[in-house]
Amino acid sequence: MEKAAFHTAPRSSSTRMMPIIFDDEQLPKVKAYYKYELAEMYCVCTKTFSAWIHMYFEELQQFGYTKHTKLLRPEIVKFLFERLGEP
Repeated sequence: MEKAAFHTAPRSSSTRMMPIIFDDEQLPKVKAYYKYELAEMYCVCTKTFSAWIHMYFEELQQFGYTKHTKLLRPEIVKFLFERLGEP
């Protein structure tokens, strides 16, 4: 019985994936958004989007976020873009 040998390349911070931006592509502006607006940008329903951001609930509370917050301030939007990726 032969054993298969697997080789994995070492991971370093320099091999981190960076987003590709095309010349004609416009990035979403970091500004205040309602939850439903961000949900539309990510192509999910508001319930799914709320579940996604609930994973970061404790961190979002530092920005004054509660589960009843509807309008997300620019600091929160920037935080979510960093965690979820830009839509």
